[in-house]
Amino acid sequence: MYRIKEFAAMTGLPPSKIRFYEKHGLLATRREENGYRVFSPEDAFRANAFRVLLQYGFTVEQAVAMLDAEQGTDDFKRSLEDQQAKLRREADLLRYRLAKIDSALALIDGGGRAAFTLVDAPDQLYVSASVGRDFGVSVENEREIALFYDLLSITSCARIIAKRDFDAPGETVDPSYVIAMPESEEHRLEGVDRAHVGRLCLGKCVRFRRRVTRAESVRKETFADLFAYLDDHGYALRGDVILFPSFLNLDGNGSDIETLFAPVR
Repeated sequence: MYRIKEFAAMTGLPPSKIRFYEKHGLLATRREENGYRVFSPEDAFRANAFRVLLQYGFTVEQAVAMLDAEQGTDDFKRSLEDQQAKLRREADLLRYRLAKIDSALALIDGGGRAAFTLVDAPDQLYVSASVGRDFGVSVENEREIALFYDLLSITSCARIIAKRDFDAPGETVDPSYVIAMPESEEHRLEGVDRAHVGRLCLGKCVRFRRRVTRAESVRKETFADLFAYLDDHGYALRGDVILFPSFLNLDGNGSDIETLFAPVR
């Protein structure tokens, strides 16, 4: 039998972690007459078997429950298969997170300067959180908004600016706030009521980046470079514009770098 200091050295577990595992039922503590905890080599084997399950990504509670289950059964195999599928989904989401960080770093390196590129942009599926500045629709779409936020590695907070806003008189536009995702990822929308999901057709777009404060971002004058580019290249705005803010505040004065996709013909 080994006291906690020796057991910690055997297993590579700090005493605090041993006490944590004991609390969660992994280790059944025995005590000497003087009250000291003691452990056997079998406890070390059990701790290592437990850590193998942690390597598979199971939670502490799941690993404790599985440790005493009969291995090699169909139920045990299904647990591993379910965990495998979960980890594949998480790895997929991490790939999207890395791509978004890469994009943010590119924006930083580029200084947020205006850049116009003609691209074939994927159509976007979205759930509305507002109609302009009226957020009443978010109550109707509460469940779908939450489900889209659960996929935040793939979905994005965005704003849609209606084409009619640019055509209407006045100095400002009135963007609607949405949670959007590429239509190609539609297969991930399990349990979503499609009646609450809109679709924004993009296709041939001018991708445009600008650096403005939040107050400036709704002023039509801040779109002047975009429309000058369209005129110079013989394009006309075809539909609603979607705007993806980066919320980086790079200049220290509250400015955001925003990426816009403007459908053109």
